[in-house]
Amino acid sequence: MNLADRLKNDPFLKRLSDLLGEREAYVVGGYPRDLFLGKRSPDIDIVVLKDVRKFVEPIRELGPVDFRFSEFMTAKFLFPDGRVLDLARARRERYPCPAVLPEVEPAESIEEDLWRRDFSINAMAISLKRTNFGELIDPTGGLEDLQRGRIRVLKEGSFRDDPTRAYRAIRYSLRFNFSYDSLTEREFDLARKYVRLLSFPRIENELRRGSAEERRAEFFHEAEARGLFPWEHRKPALKELKDLDGLLAERKEEDWILFFALFLPEGPGVLEFVHSLPLGKPEKKALLDFLGLRDEEIEMDPGEFHLKHGKSAEEALLVLAAFRPALRDFILDYLERKKKATPQISARELIEMGFTGRKIGEILKKIEILRLQGKIRTKEEERSFVQSQLDERSGR
Repeated sequence: MNLADRLKNDPFLKRLSDLLGEREAYVVGGYPRDLFLGKRSPDIDIVVLKDVRKFVEPIRELGPVDFRFSEFMTAKFLFPDGRVLDLARARRERYPCPAVLPEVEPAESIEEDLWRRDFSINAMAISLKRTNFGELIDPTGGLEDLQRGRIRVLKEGSFRDDPTRAYRAIRYSLRFNFSYDSLTEREFDLARKYVRLLSFPRIENELRRGSAEERRAEFFHEAEARGLFPWEHRKPALKELKDLDGLLAERKEEDWILFFALFLPEGPGVLEFVHSLPLGKPEKKALLDFLGLRDEEIEMDPGEFHLKHGKSAEEALLVLAAFRPALRDFILDYLERKKKATPQISARELIEMGFTGRKIGEILKKIEILRLQGKIRTKEEERSFVQSQLDERSGR
């Protein structure tokens, strides 16, 4: 099958083919898959059969580009229009042990490279060679699986070799509304067994990717149901996860930590668990702030709540709203009030009115609380309140 006609809408690839001439190079992975699904893939993965350094200069002729060359004989090109092109040499892989990174060596053919991939729908290639531009290479039957709406691994033991493939299978299934073939279903049993051998950063990476998906609540729910949370955890209902999704402004990878918070175990030991995780300070703070609120009796007064929890991460409060639906309206109202709670009167004005030292901070805090409670709304009302404090001090 030749796809040259389908590629007419992407002059970028035709121009690239012209620059490469008779050099053997292929577009692989997501681009061929998305082409058949009628989607535009912003990222382009190119596989070549020779030293990637021989392909760098022709690619740079495509225009202004930010170019990075790695020690692993791969190259990344970042174009002004947002496109990302990854260049790598064809390779074969061998997994010496379950759940470890593979040993790799150069492959002799594009077919050999395709057979090492995760799923058949990602194991197609399109030739960029000038004389057969657009030719489809599909040794694993990926196109048929695309047409049938099926996720299929390429060999038995695939999820034992690399349990992260199980997370990816769920992502693709939900993204494209595809089902799993019988072998892939059985592979999930292997993933449940070997996922515990993965490092936490490798699991985090998959959760991050899942958090950017449109159906991310279902992703987290299915990942847990299939045993891909290899530590003690609670099991949030799908509705809880969907509620959190609805509370967040947009879907981005960084949100993974908020969904992760809903899976934190209950009971003793949870704080030690969180502190043991290799996380950055903002992520760890979000988890700890949520835990500090999870089972606490909440004072349903925005001012009092602010005095006690005003320094909690906003994200932690949104998780709390999903975890405790009875608090949802109060928390959303508090967050909205908080946006307008900053005093309009300045410290300089308070000094001019006769306040000094610590008293200035105390007055500003009182104004903030009163704004949260709706008792002060304007700067004029702030000045009236400050004057009342002056009158009180002078005994008037």
